[in-house]
Order: sequence, then structure tokens, then C-alpha cells
Amino acid sequence: MKRSDKLALAGLIIVSLGGAALTNSFAYQLYFGQMPPGKLAIAIAGWAVAAYGPILLAGLFWRMAQRISAPWLLHMMLLPGFYVLLLAGNALMLSTLQVPDFDDTLGAPIMPALLSMAVTATVYFSALAAMQVQKRKARTADS
Repeated sequence: MKRSDKLALAGLIIVSLGGAALTNSFAYQLYFGQMPPGKLAIAIAGWAVAAYGPILLAGLFWRMAQRISAPWLLHMMLLPGFYVLLLAGNALMLSTLQVPDFDDTLGAPIMPALLSMAVTATVYFSALAAMQVQKRKARTADS
């Protein structure tokens, strides 16, 4: 298992623990606690898209970038991809509620997704910078 796979797995575990903690929150009880099972499944799917999506997308882009001739294109598309996942997950969750946005809940259901995006982007671009520094050191050592 590569280091990037281990980081992704750790991220998925941490997000899962955050999701489990969300089920004990006031916002969950208020908005999702009495929800019918069908609607709850849609809300959980939306949460999963928004929270797990950035980690999975970053892993996919990292692997694909190693195989194509213009990896910078994928690296530049990462943040817009995160935003699309956030919007999709948010729309799914809000479709099950009677509120227009998560202002009533202080953003509780979407906060793990925002944290997931921020941490994943930080790790991804830090690893990218470290890889570039390593390549430059290797080039200067060969010269």
C-alpha cells in the first residue's frame, strides 16, 4: 500500500468517525432524527458525496496525474471538483429537509464536508509541493 493510499484510508476513517459523531448532535436530532428511512438514505448519500468525495477524487486525480503528459491540468481541476461534490451533496441533503439552506442548523451537516475538503486540499498540495522539491533536488544533484 502506497503512502498516498494510507493517507486516503486515514482520511476516510476520520471522516467516518466525524459522521458518527454527527448522529449524536442536536442538528441531527432536529432535522434527521424523525426522517423516514427513504429520505434518510438520500440524506446519507448526500453527506457521503460531500464528505467522502474529496478524498476519493484526490486519490483518483493523484493516480491519473502520474499517467498523463499534462498532470498540472488535473491538479488545477481538483478544487473545482471539490466544489461540485459539495454542491451535489448539499443538494441531496437539502432535498430531504424543509429548510432552504443549512443556516438553521449552523451548517452542522455540511461542516464535515468542508473540513474534509480543506484537509484533503492541504495534504494534496503539500504532497505535490514536496514532490516538486524532491524532483528539483534530484536534478541539481545530477548536474
